[in-house]
Amino acid sequence: MTYRFLMLSVLSLFFIMASYKISAADALLSKEQFLEKAFGDKEAKKKSLRFKDEVKNTAQKIMGSKYKKVLMRYWIDGQRTAWILNRIGKVKQITAGFIIENCKIVSIHVLVYRESHGWEVKYPSFRDQFKGISMSNKYKLDKSIDGISGATLSVNSMRIMASLALAMHYLVPDIKCP
Repeated sequence: MTYRFLMLSVLSLFFIMASYKISAADALLSKEQFLEKAFGDKEAKKKSLRFKDEVKNTAQKIMGSKYKKVLMRYWIDGQRTAWILNRIGKVKQITAGFIIENCKIVSIHVLVYRESHGWEVKYPSFRDQFKGISMSNKYKLDKSIDGISGATLSVNSMRIMASLALAMHYLVPDIKCP
């Protein structure tokens, strides 16, 4: 009887822990929902920048020299672009979407948050800080972003992805930035 109770307790604990790991990934927006927020009913064109020359150099200066891709995919309609990017927070990737128009951030959205800490970055009170930000030089945001206690790595990841989205927006051939 004691052995059976112990085994049931261990199995219960295992299933509780397993369900916690599964629910740790918070899917907040699908790609389609994000693109609807970015462009409404308009049909944005899906395009890409080849990951070479200036695109590669710029991306690696922002994300680090180990950052490698084949293409930087984005969607465009007029002077508005939308980017879906990934970056490690502490140990897991954060997937975020960035909407940029006239060389300034219109809004950012967390599509999937997988970390167990730092989840405050998915709330509008944090994300709204990015509205209207552009680049002060090629690789820095022109406004500082307030941190969140206990979420430093997630905040840094969001800031770096915002820099990358803006820098790539500047490199889109049809976009005119100062």
